[in-house]
Amino acid sequence: ARPRLTPAERRAVFLLVGLLPVLAIGSVGNQQIFNAYMLWVPSNVSLVFFGRTMPTTWLITLDSVVSISCLVAAVAFWRVWAKRFKEPSEVVKIALGLGCSAVALLCLAAAALASTADHKASVGWVLGFELLNSIGFANVFPVGLAMYARASPKPLVGTIVGVYLLHLFLGNNLVGWLGGLLDHMAGTSFWLMHAALVGAAGATMLIAARFAG
Repeated sequence: ARPRLTPAERRAVFLLVGLLPVLAIGSVGNQQIFNAYMLWVPSNVSLVFFGRTMPTTWLITLDSVVSISCLVAAVAFWRVWAKRFKEPSEVVKIALGLGCSAVALLCLAAAALASTADHKASVGWVLGFELLNSIGFANVFPVGLAMYARASPKPLVGTIVGVYLLHLFLGNNLVGWLGGLLDHMAGTSFWLMHAALVGAAGATMLIAARFAG
């Protein structure tokens, strides 16, 4: 039989589903790593690391190592924080993570600005992007998963968690469309657009939390 939900539970379900497009937009910076980022970086950034030119596939390895490290570090950080200060809510953590990801994308915009026909930007911009984006990801994806599991009505927890993962599908479709714009846009404008989208998603999360409680 279909579970009977209270009005408050129904509002929670509508809100969680309504936030999926916001989370999808917020994911474009991270998801673009597997799309336009892989094509753009080798042409505009010098991948010389400790005197050795790294292959393009190194970017994926770097992203994996930094992301896992930041996930572990984020858990440890918030545990230490909670011992001395009040831990922020999940939605605040998500907004902070999206803000961090937006700043990470500004690193790529700066790299595009520094890159010329005769000179590629420093690999430091890529390292800065990877670190900041991974910190952002560590405070968005797992925190969002926990928030959806906690805020959803108990009879629908499994369903709502599955619905949460749909934002990655929506984000990947959006990333594919955005990636096609790289042929018609300057690199600086391209990455600034991504930063603006992710930053707007973070602001929308805060607004939604403010009005929905």
